Amino acid sequence: MVRKSCYIGFSYFAGLFLCTIGWGRNNGAFALAAVCVALTAFVLLKKYRKHIAVCLVSFLTAVAVNTAYTHIFYDKLTALDGKTVTVKGEITDFSYTGSDTCRLTVKGTVGGVKGRLTFFAADLDYDYYDKVDAKVKVSRIKDSINFRSEQYNRPKGVFLQGSTAENIKITGSGNGFFRGIMHYRDKMFVLINDIIGGEEGGFASAMLCGDKSELSKQTKLTVYRSGIGHIFSVSGTHVVIISVMIGWLVSKLSGDKRVTFAVQTVAVWTFAVFAGLSVSVVRAAIMLTLISAAPLFFRRPDPANTLFLCAVILLTLSPYAAADCSFLLSFTATFVIGTVCPKAAALVKGEGILYSLERQAVNAVTILLCTMPVQLMFFSEISLIAPLSNILLVPVCTLALGLTVITAVTGGAAIIAYPVLTAVKYLLKLVLTLAELFSKLPYAYLPRGIRPLGVIMLVTCLIPAAVMFLRKSAKLGAFCTALMLVCWMAVYNFALAFGDTVKIAVMPKGNAMQAVLYNKTTGMAFDIGSKGKLNSGMENFLELYGINELKGAFISGEQYYTVTKYNEQITIQPDRFYINGEPDDGKQLPFLTGSKLDWNGVNIVALDEGYKITAEGCTVLLEKGSVTVNGSSVDTTKEEYPLIIDMKNSQIRRTDYGFAYGIGSW
Repeated sequence: MVRKSCYIGFSYFAGLFLCTIGWGRNNGAFALAAVCVALTAFVLLKKYRKHIAVCLVSFLTAVAVNTAYTHIFYDKLTALDGKTVTVKGEITDFSYTGSDTCRLTVKGTVGGVKGRLTFFAADLDYDYYDKVDAKVKVSRIKDSINFRSEQYNRPKGVFLQGSTAENIKITGSGNGFFRGIMHYRDKMFVLINDIIGGEEGGFASAMLCGDKSELSKQTKLTVYRSGIGHIFSVSGTHVVIISVMIGWLVSKLSGDKRVTFAVQTVAVWTFAVFAGLSVSVVRAAIMLTLISAAPLFFRRPDPANTLFLCAVILLTLSPYAAADCSFLLSFTATFVIGTVCPKAAALVKGEGILYSLERQAVNAVTILLCTMPVQLMFFSEISLIAPLSNILLVPVCTLALGLTVITAVTGGAAIIAYPVLTAVKYLLKLVLTLAELFSKLPYAYLPRGIRPLGVIMLVTCLIPAAVMFLRKSAKLGAFCTALMLVCWMAVYNFALAFGDTVKIAVMPKGNAMQAVLYNKTTGMAFDIGSKGKLNSGMENFLELYGINELKGAFISGEQYYTVTKYNEQITIQPDRFYINGEPDDGKQLPFLTGSKLDWNGVNIVALDEGYKITAEGCTVLLEKGSVTVNGSSVDTTKEEYPLIIDMKNSQIRRTDYGFAYGIGSW
């Protein structure tokens, strides 16, 4: 049976993925369904009985692993919700937050159960891998309007969060080797940002270290919209550069393949620690280790086998990672690059620069389309300009990354660091300039939330690749791709042209709320006592539904609320109106109680502590703690989920934290 690791790995992943997205509630049903499907296939497909048996055993093993992990770790840790427990372990990350307080991430035991916890504690001059013992009150991580924390953290094996430690003490020093690596990482991070500076410095340090803290939100948004955001994910490119450099140096000193393999492996895994042991870099390190080791055991490395063997190793250590965005994107992209792209490029016949560019274009489009189902699961916007930007900008980014790695490998010596990082600065300046240009092109990206665009993109995204392989024609695949893109743009424009219903999205937080009144791609923002605490949720909503012009921001109560984050995302500077407050500069306009504004047929009136909005025969009152639609009130102090008000139909619905329709209505 050829490629046994593929069958085993894929079935194992499929079992863990289904169990994880089902939150472990349907494991028995999944196992029973798998047995039924396998028995049917076993009877009908006699030629593939061995394959079916292997896949069934692998799938059932995955279900068993997920069930055991849930019982041993997840259930026991979440049972600690609301309790004060003892946390013991090593500090894997820390940051000073001010007022003599630090934010610590400790890996060890939480209430006697193996786990990882982030909490606050008094500043005791901590260091990486210090051993600590603390008493902390923990709570279960939950999704919120601002961020789907549980959806994000659960696949990473993090289920609890801690408050400020009641007491904490350092009990010793941990892994000195790992500590040294982290100190060196911090040194390189500071050096890069000191020499390069600005957004280019933040870009370079993000590529090398995976730390995007020095990048502004606008730059990150531009990079992702241009389709090259994956360059921030420390993964295969980084590991290959490190391995090739080290391998070349060692080969000059020793011709022994075993020595070269040993040194390369140590260097690769040292870099994995340097990069924070993220899923993508661990996957790349495991793959490269297996590929490098294959010749020593007289085996021929196969990308697909190696990849799925990596999946088995990683998912056995962390079963919930099967539903992690980084894991899914990393593995999908690697599979496409290693298995699908070579077959796609082989359909392009000929030699020379033009044919080489054509093969690159085919590869770039294939990667975009094959990874799109994963992107549609997790991202608010889908970049359509990605193939072009990847062909033009990724080689420049790779060159800049290689130069940055040279700086890190040589210890950051000034004689090398200054000229090399100066070159990196200008390379990345070019990248950011072009990325901004690309991201502003018409239809460079499409918002997934426009209905029914997201569903149509999901259903049709793999059709061009399927046609290309079935008909063995890259030109026919290109034609189908162009036709599909035209279809997507037509659906988008049709939805905007005929979906002209005025809506209001309300995001409650106790007695306060934020809201956005929108029609097509323009909107008005409202803040009633939230003091900007729901900005992140607002930003996510605006991205998802393609609201790219914010005409105004109405602020009730506290006048120190700002719309800075709106301004970083939205294409124009909104007017800011204050209710019962005084403007603090010339850009902010008083909008006292009783003031009226007509916005494209929508009437907005300022109340004492809220707003009256009238459109399409519907009157909505947004006030502290309540929303009233045509006289029918909803107590928002008891609402946890966002609300969507359709003014044309006078209808109000709850949504989930991803702003999807259909949880409930009144």
